[in-house]
Amino acid sequence: MTVDVASRSGARSVSSRGARDWCSDADTRDNVLARRNVLAALWAGRLMQLPSPSLEGYAAAVHQVDFSEPGDEDVIEKLWGDLNRSGVGITREQVRGKLREFYREAIMQTRETD
Repeated sequence: MTVDVASRSGARSVSSRGARDWCSDADTRDNVLARRNVLAALWAGRLMQLPSPSLEGYAAAVHQVDFSEPGDEDVIEKLWGDLNRSGVGITREQVRGKLREFYREAIMQTRETD
């Protein structure tokens, strides 16, 4: 599956220092965040039992919402709201925890491909 992601312009605060410790530029940090967003969207989409053809579009939508405001709250709110509207009972803190988990996974995946 391929999801086109736009690179962000300018610096953005990152919720974890992990990428800052080894990333040499903002583009790499942005790639980690984009990958994290896609991983989180795929997780949420599967929990919501979205059909496979819809997962790619949902991943793009979750990634796009991350441009709304600085920080992770826009992504957390989207994932939490969509999950709860579809009947998946989950707290914002649980979503936040999954984002941290996917952030670490995205760092590892990016390290493997760089």
